[in-house]
Amino acid sequence: QQSLDDDNDDLLVIPQVISASSLSDSEGSIEDFSPSSSTSSSSSISNIDTPNLSLSEALKTGTQESHTAAENVHFVRNFLQGKIDRHLYTHDFLSGLYHTYVALEALLDLHAPRYFGTVHFPKELSRVDALREDMEYWHGVDWERKVECGGVLGPSPAVEDYIRRMTEMGSRDPRMLLSHAYTRYLGDLSGGKVMARIARRALHLGKGWDGLQFYQFEHVASAKVFKDHYRQALDEMVLGEDEVGWLVAEANVAFALNMRVFEELDVKGGVVGAKVRHVGEALAYYDRYILNERTEDSDEREVARSPPLLNRSASEEAKCPFGFKAGPNPHLSEPSVSRDLKGQEHNGHADVNENDIGTPSPSRPLASKALSTSIHSTLGGGRRCPWPFVFLHDPTTGMRDWQTWLVIGVTVCSCWSHVNAGTR
Repeated sequence: QQSLDDDNDDLLVIPQVISASSLSDSEGSIEDFSPSSSTSSSSSISNIDTPNLSLSEALKTGTQESHTAAENVHFVRNFLQGKIDRHLYTHDFLSGLYHTYVALEALLDLHAPRYFGTVHFPKELSRVDALREDMEYWHGVDWERKVECGGVLGPSPAVEDYIRRMTEMGSRDPRMLLSHAYTRYLGDLSGGKVMARIARRALHLGKGWDGLQFYQFEHVASAKVFKDHYRQALDEMVLGEDEVGWLVAEANVAFALNMRVFEELDVKGGVVGAKVRHVGEALAYYDRYILNERTEDSDEREVARSPPLLNRSASEEAKCPFGFKAGPNPHLSEPSVSRDLKGQEHNGHADVNENDIGTPSPSRPLASKALSTSIHSTLGGGRRCPWPFVFLHDPTTGMRDWQTWLVIGVTVCSCWSHVNAGTR
């Protein structure tokens, strides 16, 4: 059994499918990556919850469910067991890798220096030249002109969908290309030697790297040291919590798009029941996250626009500053509440017209309670700071008290009496 000791760079992954973020750097074995007995739903989305996590940790935890789903792809299971179809590997698999990396590295060269230059390592990680050598080894110097190598027909539909996504994100938000680079390069780097060993044995190759250059990173002396450096560079990026969430969501998209490529290989290989999931399922990882984020922002803005009364529960209302402990201070300067109080009782609650309080929202669960407290106080049902102390911190409420007007009336009458007495 092959140990997964990262000191020997032997982290077992299928390149471009099983993200290195989900693998341990210090322990494990081939058995750790045996397929799950139950297939994960292709539409399930990893829990993208990133508060207080570094970017590398967020990427690791946020793609765990995608990693589980990747284990169930038939091509992955067969590869790990050394069951590799020579034609499928040398034609479809390598061709797909070549077209994918040509697109990815062109986009990285264009955008990475500006948006995430500290996490861009083209010398150490670039795979295009290595893949060209592998294609030439298997198909000859004129491989680019051969239809079976994709040189004439171009990438397969699943690979084309993946390229289209990377190109789109390069135009919309180039920072998201970091998710694709991370998912692919760290996966390739982690599993390089082990995957090469499996392929060499299954394809009956010699001990060198002929035909397997893709797995050879000649400018990386130690995979473990380099990956630690890469993760440190990720964590040193200055990002907001929302940006971290976007990157994790797009990493899940990369996972799913890569799985579609392998599902396509299963179909080409004649696997019974094999099918390629709809591309929309892959893109849903990012789209749903953005939708949820916008919904939360909308709720927060709605609460911010609501009257203060609706945003405060009874327990949060200010207490009387003079220490009277008769309950919450009911004489706050709130907008007056005008509504029909003749509503019939249903299940112990009075009917309230929703138009008076705005559209209900999950972010305002205490609105009805605060409203009930306010109505109760307005009708005189709540205890309050006594007169005349109320004048010292809420004159408006004091002016509505009958005692105030009694004093005013007595004072006016007294003054009028004195004026009349002086004129006689």
